[in-house]
Amino acid sequence: PKPQNPCRFSIKFNMFFDFSIDRGGTFTDIYCEVSGSQTAVHIMKLLSVDPQNYDDAPTEGIRRIISQVTECEIKRGQPIPTH
Repeated sequence: PKPQNPCRFSIKFNMFFDFSIDRGGTFTDIYCEVSGSQTAVHIMKLLSVDPQNYDDAPTEGIRRIISQVTECEIKRGQPIPTH
């Protein structure tokens, strides 16, 4: 049998993530409102281009924030759960 992912978001977490992203020439700003039992705001700034650390700044910011909030690691290159 296929092993279950311990980070199944639709079952384990009752959270909603609302992202706003501004990708500029130098920096990408990520703003995220997380709602669930409480609402919290997370803000992150990443280099728009940093090929030694990530392929795409918006995807990396989303990955980092979801990993931080849920305390469930999403590895680079792994699809980000959307439901």
